[in-house]
Amino acid sequence: MLSPALSQPRHHRRAAMLLEAGYRLQVYGYQRGYYEENMYPDGIQTISLGRIESKYYIRRIPKLLKSALFIKKYEKQFHEAPSLIYAFGLDMALIESFAMSGSVPLIYEIGDIQNPLPHTGIVSKMIAITEKLILRKCRKLVVTSPAFIPGYFERLDLSIAKKTLVIENKLARENARRFPRPQAPKQATFPIKIGCIGFFTYRNCILALMEAVVKKRGKFELHFYGDGPLKKEIREYAKTHDNVFYHGSFSNSADLGKIYQSVDLSYVVYDNTDPNVRMALPNKLYEGPYFGVPLVVAKDTFLAERVRELGIGFVIDPQEENSLDKLMDEITPEILRKLSATALGLDKSHFVEDGSGVIPVFEEIGKSRSLQ
Repeated sequence: MLSPALSQPRHHRRAAMLLEAGYRLQVYGYQRGYYEENMYPDGIQTISLGRIESKYYIRRIPKLLKSALFIKKYEKQFHEAPSLIYAFGLDMALIESFAMSGSVPLIYEIGDIQNPLPHTGIVSKMIAITEKLILRKCRKLVVTSPAFIPGYFERLDLSIAKKTLVIENKLARENARRFPRPQAPKQATFPIKIGCIGFFTYRNCILALMEAVVKKRGKFELHFYGDGPLKKEIREYAKTHDNVFYHGSFSNSADLGKIYQSVDLSYVVYDNTDPNVRMALPNKLYEGPYFGVPLVVAKDTFLAERVRELGIGFVIDPQEENSLDKLMDEITPEILRKLSATALGLDKSHFVEDGSGVIPVFEEIGKSRSLQ
């Protein structure tokens, strides 16, 4: 398994599925300096390839080549040929191309579209050509949102849907066992507690939230749980405003339940001018409603379609200056209780992963390799 971020919980969930499918795992990956509390399941050896920064894709190439040479040497010296290679993202698929035998089946997983259409610049075109080659080569493409298929991948390869597996970012089964669903809806009262939970990005959306909450002191509090490039700015803002709080990074497996118990509303608003945001389904879509916490999301996104369809939250326009302020003027504890009851009334299969359609596919790929 090749991971661009060893602390990424989605990668840990996928590793657990592969273990269930009967694989022994060796994980190579990079450290990002975020969410170091999150670890792979017991029994999995992880080998760090060092630190790598977000973005700056062209600058990464020398480091990727160095990593590929290291993996090739290490695998040749200590391991028999693998029966499967699982690569998260284009960087890791490129490493696989240099480091591993071309006869080993490749599963290529994408959680975000990093090189959206249209591909007009030279770098963007080069990335697209590379990705087309990876799509042609891989045994399976795994995506976390069905919107990625018509919105991006079918424009690179018209036949890609035939070998695509959709695994949405649902709550891990182990976490669902660890944190049972509440039996009663949220009993929200003033001040209403808004949670911003996860990886802090899209600065304009977070600044708009902080400013709106501060203006409504007494009626709202804002609680940040997580990590990311905006962490320092959030921490400093919280120091000077008594209804904004930063609680630090957290472990999904240890802390998720108590975090959602502590908030009344989950803020999941990202920049809807970003093509990836318009197509993606983030993990917060599943976590909040599982715990009976309604959501606020951005309009003109696939995420907003799901929220409206299920009746589990609010939709605002982050491009409209007063959209969030207007919503906050309308929100009452009674409305939140009704939305919480709606969320908890939905079957947990909407929110908790089910490996029954995935694990047999992984098993079959391993069997096909062993018969060669």
